[in-house]
Amino acid sequence: MSKKEKVSQIISRELLNQIEIGRFPPGSKLPTEMELAAQYGVSRVPIREALSMLRAAGVISSRQGGGSYVEESTTSSLLKRIRIESDDVESIKYLFEMRKILEPEAAYLASLRRTPEQLEQMKQILERMENETNEQGTSSTEADLQFHRSIILATHNPVLIQTLENLSSLYEKTLKITLRPNVELKQKRKAVHEEHRNIFLAIEAEEPELAKIQCLIHLKNAERKLSLLLKDYNI
Repeated sequence: MSKKEKVSQIISRELLNQIEIGRFPPGSKLPTEMELAAQYGVSRVPIREALSMLRAAGVISSRQGGGSYVEESTTSSLLKRIRIESDDVESIKYLFEMRKILEPEAAYLASLRRTPEQLEQMKQILERMENETNEQGTSSTEADLQFHRSIILATHNPVLIQTLENLSSLYEKTLKITLRPNVELKQKRKAVHEEHRNIFLAIEAEEPELAKIQCLIHLKNAERKLSLLLKDYNI
């Protein structure tokens, strides 16, 4: 049985529906946090969380001067929520719980233990991701998976490496789901690439705490997107 949805998730889904039906067309500005809070009868905290989910999914963006705007490239097909089996939702949720424990620590260790050759490999993967980011109709799933794998390998911890190998199929399934909407959103693809680049720069600079934080930011953004796109995914 799935847990009861959080207020922020209910609001994010309602806003997504309003965007789908054209109440907030591409390029339009959403109501302010204060206006939305009054509309839904809640504090501004769940409103911020709901907007954060929409931003993570690439549906809206923040602009200079304040406010949230519906992305220009948003299409109805993009906004259709993904339905998958409930058992898969649970597996993906458990995978993210593990990823948030394992990968930030792996980034920490990689910043201390990576070899020059491993750092160069990460850089090459990032360059490939950047090239694919600029191509319409791509999501760079394979390069994304390789980047995360390169970080695990740079820990030189055989247990971590074997754990990743054992979970590779589930990793790939999750990435395909989280990256699928990015195919039509160039700005979102750029944002995801920038998150990976920030992790790389921290590892390159041998800043373990920063690498850990940047990795956690990336994973939390991906999970926010999942909470919006996947039915019954509650965080």
